[in-house]
Amino acid sequence: MFFQSATKGDNRLIKYLLTLLLVVVGVFVGQIPMVIVIGAYMAKDGLSSTEMQEFQENFNFSVLGIDSSLALLLMILAFAGGLLMLALGLKWLHNKRLTDVLTGRPGLDWGRVFFAFGFWLLLSFLFEAVAYWYDPDNYIFQLEWKSFLPLLVVALFFLPLQTSFEEAIFRGYLMQGIGWWTKTRWIPLVLTSSAFGLLHFANPEVDQFGVGMMMTYYIGFGLIMGLCTLMDEGTELALGLHAATNFYGATFVTFSGSVLQTNTIFRIQELEVGLMALFSLLSGALFILVASYRYQWKDWGKLFRPIHFESNEEA
Repeated sequence: MFFQSATKGDNRLIKYLLTLLLVVVGVFVGQIPMVIVIGAYMAKDGLSSTEMQEFQENFNFSVLGIDSSLALLLMILAFAGGLLMLALGLKWLHNKRLTDVLTGRPGLDWGRVFFAFGFWLLLSFLFEAVAYWYDPDNYIFQLEWKSFLPLLVVALFFLPLQTSFEEAIFRGYLMQGIGWWTKTRWIPLVLTSSAFGLLHFANPEVDQFGVGMMMTYYIGFGLIMGLCTLMDEGTELALGLHAATNFYGATFVTFSGSVLQTNTIFRIQELEVGLMALFSLLSGALFILVASYRYQWKDWGKLFRPIHFESNEEA
């Protein structure tokens, strides 16, 4: 059902390459407002070499005197630009709708999106509570309503643009395209999850906690969302999981070295990366178990069977 949507429209390789080029252009254009604002603040106040190094290493906009909510919004604009160009590329070049790469259903199933968002958010709170019980002194309560409320607005209404872009590209567009070319499910699962991990290679967490640990975390999370997409015949569950993860990190708890340096409710003084990885593994396994029961995923063998397309089009 999900991969049958890949047969719609024009699926020649050149159209994929041109669409990806449009997406790259959209991301760069979307970064222009952020570059302008950063340049303006740097010119106004001036930065010492130490402050410049801190900003480059941690991407902490507070060093420049830029409000964290504004900084988050500026970062999101790059992804919004990419999402817009993806939608236009699908329409102009592929003769498809954005929903065609998001789901095999007639339209997006918002019930699935909200279920995944709520369930994953609940799991995040529960595991955070365990971590707090384990080491309460590691948490600093820093809620300031004046700065938190604007952040909440950005996280609720704009941050989903970033997660939607990444899911549309990796679990949607590329997953379908690679599946169309290879006639398999497991190859696009591995390739898109690996590419998703590499997308986050420049995040400050990688420098702070190590390439091996963080790439395992990012690729592992990509595999969880990819499995949900393949078994559920759509990206709705992945959209909810990804949105909940980033919303939680942007509003509830952050740590030094996180790519999301925002005015969260709590700040962790020292992140236990091993514990975070364990919680993520357990959360992913539990979510897949619950989703498998809720949505009746019985045919796990299809992950390794060839895809038989009903269309005779050639890529």
